Amino acid sequence: MESPNWEVKRTNLYEQIADSLEKAILQSGAGVFAEGETIIEDKLPSEQTLAVKFGVSRTVIREALKLVKERGLIELRTGEGSYITKPRPDAISSVVSRMILMDNVSDDEIFSVRGILEIAACRLAAEHAESSDMERMQSLLDAMKEHWQEDDAIISMDTDFHIAIAKASKNKLLGMLVEAMTVLIREFIRKTIHTPGAKADGMMRHALIMDAIKSGDPNAAEVAIRNHLEVSRQNIAWYTLHYGSQRTDAEGAVPK
Repeated sequence: MESPNWEVKRTNLYEQIADSLEKAILQSGAGVFAEGETIIEDKLPSEQTLAVKFGVSRTVIREALKLVKERGLIELRTGEGSYITKPRPDAISSVVSRMILMDNVSDDEIFSVRGILEIAACRLAAEHAESSDMERMQSLLDAMKEHWQEDDAIISMDTDFHIAIAKASKNKLLGMLVEAMTVLIREFIRKTIHTPGAKADGMMRHALIMDAIKSGDPNAAEVAIRNHLEVSRQNIAWYTLHYGSQRTDAEGAVPK
């Protein structure tokens, strides 16, 4: 097991230490820091221990840990220390969202990329979905029917349904990308449900997608998801026609 490089240059110390910590975490997890000591789950050593190992102050270590946290590799628990965690898809979404705004990427372009990813995921899900995947999709459909009047619940479960399809593809990277993309377009989903009849139509089309995946026919699954995404695109166009290209507010309310 390769140990982290404890020696650092005296410039931008916290960045260098953050890079060293990231490398160690990605390669070996918390175990690389043990050096014969007992470790707790994926907990990093204390700030004081790391400061001694790197030969720097606790202040520098604290700044380094903040940077590693921003990279999504650890979480800082008050009074407990730092624990290794996996980067969340919404971290990817946040970065991509900023790029979309800065480059004025259009809704059509976003939907096109969504289509590429979700169609691929749907086809693969038809070939590889397991019974547990189908149970997850069915439970989400049942929950959507039960809470169809609750916008926030519908949006959350709609998002989770598409993520469940991606995970059923059994392609981990594709699943990550679809999840990041789905989180990114959550606002679009919020807009589409305000189209007359959109909720009922969406639940119906989700059921058709699930049935196509269950049949094991990739072509049928592709047709089902294509139709669903095309209707979603039309719903966004309806929303834009009636409310303009404004974003929904923080509470998800439709602009007046």
